[in-house]
Amino acid sequence: MAVIYYGVTDLLLQTGNLIIPIASVGIANAVIRYGLEQASNKSGVFTTGIAATLSGFFLLLLLSPLLGRIEFLSGHLWLVLLYVLAANVHSVCNQFARTMGHIRLFAADGVLRTVLTILFNILLLAVFPMGVTGYVLANVLADGITTAFVFLYAKQWRYFRLSSLSRQDTARMLRYSVPLVPSTLCSWVINISDRYLIALLIGSSATGIYAVANKVPSVLMTVANIFTSAWQISALAERPKAEKERFFSNVYATYSAIAFITGSGVILTAQLSTRLLAAPEYYEAWQYVPVLTLATTFACLGSFLSSIYMVEQRSGATLVTTLLGAVCNLVFNFFLIQFWGAMGAAISTLFSYLLIFAVRAAHTRSMLRIRWSVCRLLSSALLLGIQCILMEVDVPLWPIWSGICLLALCAIHFEPLLSAVQKSL
Repeated sequence: MAVIYYGVTDLLLQTGNLIIPIASVGIANAVIRYGLEQASNKSGVFTTGIAATLSGFFLLLLLSPLLGRIEFLSGHLWLVLLYVLAANVHSVCNQFARTMGHIRLFAADGVLRTVLTILFNILLLAVFPMGVTGYVLANVLADGITTAFVFLYAKQWRYFRLSSLSRQDTARMLRYSVPLVPSTLCSWVINISDRYLIALLIGSSATGIYAVANKVPSVLMTVANIFTSAWQISALAERPKAEKERFFSNVYATYSAIAFITGSGVILTAQLSTRLLAAPEYYEAWQYVPVLTLATTFACLGSFLSSIYMVEQRSGATLVTTLLGAVCNLVFNFFLIQFWGAMGAAISTLFSYLLIFAVRAAHTRSMLRIRWSVCRLLSSALLLGIQCILMEVDVPLWPIWSGICLLALCAIHFEPLLSAVQKSL
């Protein structure tokens, strides 16, 4: 029963995540892109971000009678709307804080939001058993409180002036952000559509287990996002093309090292982390973690390459490449889930992110020629693949062999990691 409950709750939240970029027209992407430009009007950027978010929410309210007809949203629609509003306003304030140079505040916001989400979950699920309402409300409250914290600490009210709105700046921001909306929706298709198909073809209990399996590799994405936040501001700095290529090459070497080594660690500890982080009835979710972690690793690498599109203001290319992955995911999901169940969904996700990474790797070379070692990339991917097979087949003493794979990855990426540490020091 608990597995079914979690599956329904996860579908509710993910539906909210589907609505989020539509309601905000992806304006937070434009806030960070143009807010970092030295010549930009920061007041205009921030005001446009907030205005677009509130306008989108107003249109969403007008459409709420139609949304209320969706069966699993009925009775919870007001919660989903609050979830969307809180997430979008938080995203704008959070990203704008980065453009103001509040990097520590940006990091503290992420930590505070995580802590508050956990605390409110305990309060609204264990102390006051509110079920689905408590689970969603915990996220709403966490977003709302951290938004207020960032807004007040960074004194962002000084930048909200309706008089600073400019038709030219607003049009430029929307031209950049609007193509990223379908791109975000395509990413949603890759990450979430499999849960709907699993619920349809297998059942809600399998959806809950698969949702738990997706939580474990999210550790890798969190680590990657922290690293991205640290270097993204430097990526937009004006520099000659040759220097820019050298910069991206060095960052990629470090970024890929972190992605592969963290992914290897996640796979090695998949059974332990699932046992620690999930209730006993979800323990079987561990079997999907290795393949999903390998998929997340390539998602991180593909995300890095999308930063080139951001620098070159080629958001349309982000859309096209993500759309290719989404189509691949839907086709493979339809066939593989019927034959292999939830594992088929995990394999479909892996194929999708592999395709996105490969296409972006080829296409971005026409913009910036990043220097990378193909042998290092292939050997790293092979070692992660071996770890997946060792664990899934349950080879005798597989933790030892998997640990050896982790050490081998550390050796392969030792040089770029050492260089990064020396530069940091």
